[in-house]
Amino acid sequence: MNRRSGLTRIALALPLALAAPLLVSAPATAGDGDGDEKQQPTYDYGAKVSIELRMEDGTLVKHRGVLRSFGNEWRFEFEGAGHKHTVVLNAESEEGQKTLEVTFAYDRDGTTVMAPYTTTYVARKRQSLWTHDGKIALALTFTPTRFEREDKSRDDKQKVKPDDNDDPLGGPLF
Repeated sequence: MNRRSGLTRIALALPLALAAPLLVSAPATAGDGDGDEKQQPTYDYGAKVSIELRMEDGTLVKHRGVLRSFGNEWRFEFEGAGHKHTVVLNAESEEGQKTLEVTFAYDRDGTTVMAPYTTTYVARKRQSLWTHDGKIALALTFTPTRFEREDKSRDDKQKVKPDDNDDPLGGPLF
C-alpha cells in the first residue's frame, strides 16, 4: 500500500512540476513597455585640436586637446622645452562647415606672447602664425568631431537617504 500511495503522489506531482514554470511569469521591469525605445545618445559638435609651438631656438613643443563644443573658451596648459605654456582657444563653427572662426591667445611662463587674435581656419588644414619679431610660431590644426554628450545626472547611489546618520539635518536639532 505504501508503494501505491508513493506512485500516486509522483503521478500527481509530475504534471504540476512540469506546468509550474508556465504559470509563473517573469517579473516586470520599468523598461518593458511595447512603446519604449532605447534612448538615442545625443552629441556635441566640437573639434580635436593639434597645437604646435616653435620656440626661438627651433625646439618644437606639441600638444593635443579637444574642444568638446564650439562657442566656449578652452584653456590648454602644458609643459615643454623648459617652459609652462598656456593656449586659450575659442572656436565658432556649425556642423558641416569647412571653416572655423578662431580666437586664440598664447602665454609662456605667465607672460603674454600672443594677445587674443581672431582669424579664420580651414578644417583639417595646419595653419601657423608667427610673432611680430619672427621668433615664435604657433600652428593649429582643427579636426571637427562629434562627441557623445556626457551624462551629468546624479546616480541614485549618491543621493542621501532619509535615515542616513551622516545627514546634519537628519537628527534632533537640540
